Amino acid sequence: MRRPNLSPRTVRNSRKEAERFLFWIRTRGVTLQTVAYEDLVAYAAFLADPQPAEQWTRAERYARTDARWRPFCGPLSEASQVQALTVLKGLFSWARAAEYLGANPATLLGSMRVVSDEPVSRFLPPAAISLLLAAADSLQADTPAAALRQARARFIVQAFYLTAVRLSELAGADMRSLRRDDAGAWWLHVLGKGRRRGKVPAPPALLAEYRRYRQAYGLAPMPLPGEVMPLVLTSRGPVRRASHSAVASAVIVVMKRAIAMATERGEVELAERIGQASTHWLRHSSLTHQVDSGVPLKTVQKNGRHADISTTGRYLHKEDATRHAETVAAITITPLPAA
Repeated sequence: MRRPNLSPRTVRNSRKEAERFLFWIRTRGVTLQTVAYEDLVAYAAFLADPQPAEQWTRAERYARTDARWRPFCGPLSEASQVQALTVLKGLFSWARAAEYLGANPATLLGSMRVVSDEPVSRFLPPAAISLLLAAADSLQADTPAAALRQARARFIVQAFYLTAVRLSELAGADMRSLRRDDAGAWWLHVLGKGRRRGKVPAPPALLAEYRRYRQAYGLAPMPLPGEVMPLVLTSRGPVRRASHSAVASAVIVVMKRAIAMATERGEVELAERIGQASTHWLRHSSLTHQVDSGVPLKTVQKNGRHADISTTGRYLHKEDATRHAETVAAITITPLPAA
């Protein structure tokens, strides 16, 4: 029997959603064999508002081994709810086919799909991006391992923002994924959703950071012929590929430093905004800023590797800003002359 060719990202997300559900049914005294359709309906409602919050949610991210770890960061968006329930449908279908279950209650959930036209809101303003880079610069570099972490953090932050790549794409890339075409243009080649190969433009700023990052590890500024090495490396021990969680953790360290810097400056709203962010926010930020800067939507679609341009259209925020400014300027109340 041929096994499905699933991407590491799909496997991780599926495991996460399955574990969340198993945690939840355990608290209700239900087993996988006794789950009923009503339990799935209750779980769907729970995903929209995980309660009690202190038991299930925490805005900060911690390692699974940390007592402060929680399964959720907060209520899931509609799209994330659909993803979670889709994973459960697959889980129950497989368990029924393998005859671990006598029936499949998830068949009653029907087909689920969310097509949102709401603008993307999970992005950071340009000031936050600049602050993240300053925060990476301010990280300690007083030991060899710390110096590597700082150089790596600078590169990771810029790679996420300048190319709009996903976490799985960056963590899965190799050093030679960044290469020049016959016309002299530099591209970052990635393996994206559905294991589809794509490429995104690599601007000069990323190339310069890439060279500095490699030199910090004692490598030549650019890969040598025949070099085979992961793009994001560990900062201690034998040189090897950094895990997805290590890449995400490197960004979280920078974000925590940026939050402290923003707070010190009295920029409370900026600090709060960064506190809500994740690596994926940097992707959203990149695509949003490209659209706002006048990059044609079709080009942004290719950079984001969206199958449907309507997805790219959700990054159109400048229209709202323009509409607001024009309306405020036009709608005024003229005070009556003094009596």
